[in-house]
Amino acid sequence: MNPRIQHGRHILRVARGTAPGWSISARRPPTNPSLVAAQFHRFQIQSFATSPSRRQERRQAPPPPEPPAPVPETTEPVQATPAPPSGSTQAAESSKPPKKRLAPRIIFAAVFIFIGSAAGSSLRLLLSPPNPPEPGTAEDEYTKQVLREQAAKLPLVQQLSADPAWQSWDAYESFSPEQRAQHITAGALAGSRGVGGYQRIFYHPASGEFVSVVYFGGATTGWPGVVHGGCLATILDESCGRAAFKQWGGKPGVTASLTLEYKRVTLANGFYVVRVRPRAEEDLLESERGKRHYKCFVDATVEDAATGTVTATAEALFVGGQGKKKKSLVSWGGEAQESHIKF
Repeated sequence: MNPRIQHGRHILRVARGTAPGWSISARRPPTNPSLVAAQFHRFQIQSFATSPSRRQERRQAPPPPEPPAPVPETTEPVQATPAPPSGSTQAAESSKPPKKRLAPRIIFAAVFIFIGSAAGSSLRLLLSPPNPPEPGTAEDEYTKQVLREQAAKLPLVQQLSADPAWQSWDAYESFSPEQRAQHITAGALAGSRGVGGYQRIFYHPASGEFVSVVYFGGATTGWPGVVHGGCLATILDESCGRAAFKQWGGKPGVTASLTLEYKRVTLANGFYVVRVRPRAEEDLLESERGKRHYKCFVDATVEDAATGTVTATAEALFVGGQGKKKKSLVSWGGEAQESHIKF
């Protein structure tokens, strides 16, 4: 075949875009003349290359990226995006998380600060209370006056004071100054800091029962805020002794046994009720009956005046009175006691 004809066919294939190793994109013809010239020059180099290896390399190499097509300018007005319907707006607003307000946080913090301050002050007063007033001072007398006013508002005190079946007096009111100085409750525990701030005795002659309303001051504690067990034992011993002495017509005696059981803590700076009842003849054992003239068995409890909660119980046995051979014992001061001492 004529080489000229073969060369012409090759040129036709180049013109038609069927030459091996290259292709003409049919997406959008370039409008820039410089781009057309550059592309035609590349077509010539590829078409007339005489090395088969270089032609193969060009087939395998990726085509160069096409230049971005120019964006045609338009004079059409831009349409505004229509607003979404009101229903979708409300749904979007409802889906948003609620904004946190500052006022509830401030109130919440203020409440907890107040509670913490009150609890801290109460704990400080409980662990380290102020020194109570000395007995006989003006401050002590004022404190006792306040305690008497508070005790008068107690329902039990009002009930027993209005009942004519009950007799009442202040504890140790029949003691002389000399006797008070030798007495642990009227002397060492005197004043509002001990048990002398308020101690009112109520007596029921028909049953022989005693009810004492006692205020335990701040100096009666063994542990901070808790009344010492020995102080409770002293009050219970004296309260049971009143019932025994009254049973013997005012003749004194001594404590033979005293058994205590502490149920709950007894807190200081509060009013408590001591109930004492001597056992009747029918409540005694068969071997103990007929001995009430020199033996007296007594049961007692300590209760919270506000709640009625029992904090301690006691059982006591006193001996004395007329004696086993019906002989009167000698009382304080060496004189026979024929009437009940109001202590």
